[in-house]
Amino acid sequence: MSMSSASSPARTNGTKAVSTAHLALFMALGAETVFFLTLLMAYITMRSQVPWPVEHSFSRLAFPLFNTGILGLSVLAVWRAHANIRLGRAARLESWLIVSLLLGLLFIAGQVYEFNRAGLKVSDQTFGAVFFILIGFHALHVLAGIVILTINSFRSHWGDFSAERHVAIEIGTWFWYYVAAVWVVLFAALYII
Repeated sequence: MSMSSASSPARTNGTKAVSTAHLALFMALGAETVFFLTLLMAYITMRSQVPWPVEHSFSRLAFPLFNTGILGLSVLAVWRAHANIRLGRAARLESWLIVSLLLGLLFIAGQVYEFNRAGLKVSDQTFGAVFFILIGFHALHVLAGIVILTINSFRSHWGDFSAERHVAIEIGTWFWYYVAAVWVVLFAALYII
């Protein structure tokens, strides 16, 4: 069963059943949450034992904060895309998906810039390794979201979605929300606390 055909799960007792695609997403995000929480616990344990070698000043936070705003705008764009297809506005779906995709690419470019100016290197023993693993794996998830947005943009252009059939848009939207939520936690842990 394709994602698009899974958009209308059978009704049981007047409630909508969870589609296989939704269930798979929930399971994958659950596993990813455990992964990120494990890395964060390693970071927190390390931080509690040794001072973090990077200062937390506004000048140091300005660019990551700007980049966080870019990701936030992309979340608003993907939300608009989802809202528009639910209302049957396929042309607006494609436009908002492209906006979100471009903002996601801008966020990744910002991450590459941040990697180069972080003041840490992967070889900086544990600090550099933890920083780059957390940021790097998040960037991989953003790239996965960009792939999903790209596929959904093409499918939208080809007319694959409607108000009744858009599970792939929901899955992509929820994944993008997850990526943004993980970033908020990482931003707080790495740059503020």
